[in-house]
Amino acid sequence: MALDGPARRNALGNGAIRGLDDAVREAEDDGIRAVVLTGTGGHFCAGADLKAPRMPGRGVAGPAKRLGLLQGTVDRLHRLPKPVIAAVEGAAVGIGWSYALACDLTVAGESAFFASPFVERGLVPDGGCAWFLAQAVGTRRAAELTMLGERLPAARAEAMGLVNRVVADGSALKEALELAVRLAAGAPDALMLTKRMLTAAGNSPSLRDYLDQEWLAAALDLNGPDPEEGVAAFRERRAPDFSRHH
Repeated sequence: MALDGPARRNALGNGAIRGLDDAVREAEDDGIRAVVLTGTGGHFCAGADLKAPRMPGRGVAGPAKRLGLLQGTVDRLHRLPKPVIAAVEGAAVGIGWSYALACDLTVAGESAFFASPFVERGLVPDGGCAWFLAQAVGTRRAAELTMLGERLPAARAEAMGLVNRVVADGSALKEALELAVRLAAGAPDALMLTKRMLTAAGNSPSLRDYLDQEWLAAALDLNGPDPEEGVAAFRERRAPDFSRHH
């Protein structure tokens, strides 16, 4: 999936917001095993296009409708039952950063940067940005990133655990696609359940609560075809072929 409005650094107008939501819905198809989200023209996404016309509606109805659509897309992207990789070059700002945070993995060009400049524009962070950051780096670091809104270079984002790999500029998409190919060849059920377990780990108040979720995920996985193929491949000293059972 590519955000394609390079003249405005892929800032999202109403049409682009709806288009991305449609693309995420299409990515729910079981035939799609991994997803890469990127932007064209050397940037990921400069956020919402503040110069775009408001969505129809009186008073707060228009902005509320737009925010609801943005939030729904972020939520669907985050809950896709397959690996999702963000390939980031240039700017990932505002809702653009939220989209990247909603992905499972992020590959960034070395000159890429991230920012949440909502407060300096009199706005509050949207698209789950504050939630994702607090989950990933804790509330104090999240406060710094959201309240000050300073640019976060790719190298520092990697050091903070917000980026998985930093690569040469112009190489983020290539690296992300290579990762997607590897993941698409993996065990679909195991990957889906691992995503659920990672979410449960962040939301569980105790290890005991998490282990209950882990037990359920393991039971579901063992009842499917993936473990049989994985163990057989190990015994036969070959690469597993999970596509035979899906």
